[in-house]
Amino acid sequence: MTLFERNKSVKVSQADNSLLEVVAHLKDRFHEIRTVIIFDSNTKTIVKAGADMITVPFDLCHEVCDKMQGLEGLQLTKGVNKWVKEIVGNSRGCTHLVDLVMESFKAVFQVTGFCLLPAEMPFEEKLQKIQAMNAGICHTYSNLNRNPKYIGNRNI
Repeated sequence: MTLFERNKSVKVSQADNSLLEVVAHLKDRFHEIRTVIIFDSNTKTIVKAGADMITVPFDLCHEVCDKMQGLEGLQLTKGVNKWVKEIVGNSRGCTHLVDLVMESFKAVFQVTGFCLLPAEMPFEEKLQKIQAMNAGICHTYSNLNRNPKYIGNRNI
């Protein structure tokens, strides 16, 4: 018998030349929460941020949505996790907002490091760029000297 299940999703769309719209969604038995972040991929900066508390256990939960605006101007750099917790988390925020914002950042990292590479760039060159971004944070990319066989989508 399943007692609890939580589903999260993140969708990144190109809103403009350098602007990305990141929509993150969390749904479980008690919550349905959506965040929308507009992110400038050139400056790695949040341009606009908002949240919708669609289903929540308490009316007070709605009060934290406005805190998302405090993320505007924040750059995706080392230490950003601490700032996100300060701005939308802790005792005056919501742990689920922190979670969705961090999931959004992970998605942006993937999109800017993989999906936005020029289509005409040779696969081997793309792989080198991806390796440089992921060395030290990924087992495989930190061990490419062992010549792993690439089994993924060559259309990155």
